[in-house]
Amino acid sequence: MGIYADKNRKTKQLIQRSFMQMLESKPFESITVGEIAKTAQMNRGTFYLHYTDKFDLLEQMEQQLFEDLGSHINELQSRYSVMHTFGEGQEELAAALFRSIQFHVPALKIFLGDHGRAGFHIRFRDALAEKVRSHLEKDENFHAKGKVPMDYLLSFITSAFLGLIEQWVRNGLEKTPEEMAALYMNIISFIQKR
Repeated sequence: MGIYADKNRKTKQLIQRSFMQMLESKPFESITVGEIAKTAQMNRGTFYLHYTDKFDLLEQMEQQLFEDLGSHINELQSRYSVMHTFGEGQEELAAALFRSIQFHVPALKIFLGDHGRAGFHIRFRDALAEKVRSHLEKDENFHAKGKVPMDYLLSFITSAFLGLIEQWVRNGLEKTPEEMAALYMNIISFIQKR
């Protein structure tokens, strides 16, 4: 990475960190670019070299979060779908995914909380739904046994999983990722037996 690219990356990280600090105590709607720049100890012009406005900043940060979690899901799905039975693979996949979510919790707490921009929950669910959809479309068993329309299945899976994540975050991550994976599997098992 060149010196210029490294400097740009560090400046963007500083802007993002400053923005996240502000979101911990102040709603998104009331934050201004001037305040972000002041907190980052730079002028507004430097901010505008990297972002169009605060909406662009937040959108890029959300998109990066979705991409990070999505690539993690892709990697895990490809590893476990080949190596294990469904149950084993599913629990290991869930544990690794909960570890990834744990890593992103500082941002998720803010984005899912009262100070984040309205609609994050929906954007997060939609990003998760696209990942689930792409994997289901590749699964021959789903097409052979699929009795539930895809859009309803995606809505159920993603809303349930997102609800589990939100509860875990609200409870202060009192359970380890492995405990959350076991809980997730117990819930799935409970639903299947009903």
